[in-house]
Amino acid sequence: MLQRVWALAMVTCKEGIRDRSLYGVLLFALFVLGLNVAVAGFFMRDLGKVTVDMNLAALSFAGLLLVFFIGINLMAKDIDKKTIQLVLSKPFSRGEYIFGKYFGLVLLVLSTMALLLVFSSATVAGVHSMYPAYFEGFSWSVFFWAVAFIALQLALLCAIVVFFSAITTSSFITLIFSMATYLVGVTLEEVLFYLKSQAAAGEVVASESLRSVLEVVAWLVPNFAAFDLKTEAAHGLALEPLRLLTTAGYGFSYILLLLWLATLIFRRREFN
Repeated sequence: MLQRVWALAMVTCKEGIRDRSLYGVLLFALFVLGLNVAVAGFFMRDLGKVTVDMNLAALSFAGLLLVFFIGINLMAKDIDKKTIQLVLSKPFSRGEYIFGKYFGLVLLVLSTMALLLVFSSATVAGVHSMYPAYFEGFSWSVFFWAVAFIALQLALLCAIVVFFSAITTSSFITLIFSMATYLVGVTLEEVLFYLKSQAAAGEVVASESLRSVLEVVAWLVPNFAAFDLKTEAAHGLALEPLRLLTTAGYGFSYILLLLWLATLIFRRREFN
């Protein structure tokens, strides 16, 4: 089983590498990382914080582009070209297909992120060497932890893409629902915090029923904001081991749940 899943993952990853869009994403990310060095002098007071934040934001945005515009196409390609029937005619179960596609997509994203991390680290190190006085609170360990949780966030997003791809044959619908899930997961925590703070202050800005609906949605949609450690990395804040462990467990649990649901749904689908 593991050999078949790994073989399909490698094929999926190689298909992604041959996609020309990948190189456009890489060039864009490298441009942003290079721009960071060029504009560093404009933020002298907060130079260290801006440098770290821009680098992490560039890595995160590049990963999102990979998942949304390459990963979704990789999932839809087999169905659009009818090659999925050929794959499933081989000794592959539908569960192995789902897991193989997922791990191939994650392997593509993580490999690209690892390459960009080399350039990102070089950028931070270069600016750090030029302006060491502005990096007094900087910690490489916190920086790499932030990168690791960006990778976990992208792995969770890949699971969401696989889940919606198992439901629908339309790559456009998969893109819309995946992006909507990500945007809700990033912003919903702040929205709920704002509503609760306003309610505590005696100001009613939303009905009780609306707040109840939002709280239910918050339980269903993964909280992507929990994986964001940019603030801690930019300010050199210490990370609590319990928080790291809890967040990592939360992310992996959600991934397993989504893949399990995707497998159940995919087994019931028929392909003409």
